[in-house]
Amino acid sequence: MKKFFAALALLIIFSSATCSAENLKFIDAMEDTGYYYDADSVQTESKTAFYVDMAVIKASLNRMYVYNVLIDHSEKTYEILSSKILSYDTRAEIESNKSNRPPQHYSSKSEFGQMVRLILYGD
Repeated sequence: MKKFFAALALLIIFSSATCSAENLKFIDAMEDTGYYYDADSVQTESKTAFYVDMAVIKASLNRMYVYNVLIDHSEKTYEILSSKILSYDTRAEIESNKSNRPPQHYSSKSEFGQMVRLILYGD
């Protein structure tokens, strides 16, 4: 079932011309939720930090959550700088929030940890 929703999410994302992300890379999935990052959005801030857009797709809710985050991989922290909630099927923006949130720690096994590993090492 996990693979079905991940495949469905990819199909819908890549068939939509109005998708906000340009080059989504799969991170992980759990039940009907898929985690992706936009490889084209990665921007280096310093030797230990970078910006990236992360997308969380909840197929059963018809929602796509897009987060612009600053990741400091040496400190294992992420800071959400802004977020958007989109309709999953039409990509119409439902809500946006440009409020910075305080930095949070992530573990190596979390979606953020997996994303950092994919961005830095490609595995």
